[in-house]
Amino acid sequence: MIIDRLKGKKIIILDIEELTFIPYIFPIVESLKKKSSGISYYIATHYKGHDEFRKFKIPANRQFGVNLSRNISEADIFLSPHIYGVGNKNSIRIHINHNQPVKYESYQKNDFENFDIHFLTSPLHRQQTENTIKKYKLEAQNIKLYETGYAKSDDLLSGKFCRNEILKELNLDPLLKTVLYAPSWDEGLSLRAFGEKVIGEILKIKNINLIVKLHPISYCPEDGPNYEFYTGGINWIEKLKRFESNENFRHVPSNNIDPLLEASDVMVTDLSSVALEFIILDKPVIYIDCPEFFEKTLKKTYSNFGNTTAEFVKNDPKANAGRHVGLVVNETGQLKQAIVRSLENPEEFSDKRKEFSKMLIYNPGKAADTAASVIMEILKI
Repeated sequence: MIIDRLKGKKIIILDIEELTFIPYIFPIVESLKKKSSGISYYIATHYKGHDEFRKFKIPANRQFGVNLSRNISEADIFLSPHIYGVGNKNSIRIHINHNQPVKYESYQKNDFENFDIHFLTSPLHRQQTENTIKKYKLEAQNIKLYETGYAKSDDLLSGKFCRNEILKELNLDPLLKTVLYAPSWDEGLSLRAFGEKVIGEILKIKNINLIVKLHPISYCPEDGPNYEFYTGGINWIEKLKRFESNENFRHVPSNNIDPLLEASDVMVTDLSSVALEFIILDKPVIYIDCPEFFEKTLKKTYSNFGNTTAEFVKNDPKANAGRHVGLVVNETGQLKQAIVRSLENPEEFSDKRKEFSKMLIYNPGKAADTAASVIMEILKI
């Protein structure tokens, strides 16, 4: 970094603690590279030298453990899609969300204060963020908010993907309606509580495709420090192989769900923020209620995230993943009827989805470019 300084380069540390954060930060880096050659990039991660980082073209000697970031004062910017990221106080610390607002009322105070700037994905995210500032009386700290958008979704919202081509690549019949099961990762939510039963119930429906795409963190490597917490100690790729004998079933363990959102007609989930991305596309979402999460996990994991209660998370649009504009089923036995209903009448909640979508995105298709422009302004390039 000292050599970069002598050359007059600006320095950005990319906080990519987990590989699953790559889709949220990579588009911004690519846009920055098109705008300026005067920036040097470094990666803070648990997975130094991993093949997934090749696309950044940042050599392994510019990658280091996440805990070093707080001690490196030479960086101009610490850029993190992770609210728990900790950069050096001499750097400008920028947080970019790696999801839409769900599951809790507000960020935790100490984590939120670790950033000088928050890039906002949507009006809904602004509401959540302003609520955090007000709740903890942080107005005097001059935390800056920029309405940049959700860079991960740029390709999706720009029409880059073709439904038929994606299904053909998966060796699925494009003439069949396609259901996407996309659960979140937490203990007590559908995957870890009864995910295999969900898949089995959906596969009872004739003449449909079923794609399963888990939350990216559910694919956390077994040698990762957070493997047990994020996966429940289960290798889900191996666990779900028993369904592969079904010719219309595909498990797609990718970090990027966007092509699958374009290819699918109905989503089944629980409380995943990806439901909001599906709602933006005006497609039906079916939510599986998960009492264990609301009764146990919510208190254990999210009790310090503001006034987060089961009632709030179930019913408030700032946290409920869009349950108020979709179908909620109380047990897996109700799934078949709900899916058939949604496939036969996809317009049923369209007006509600379209109205809610106004709260879900800034700068559709242009978020990465917007974020890069803001960073250039901050760096005075």
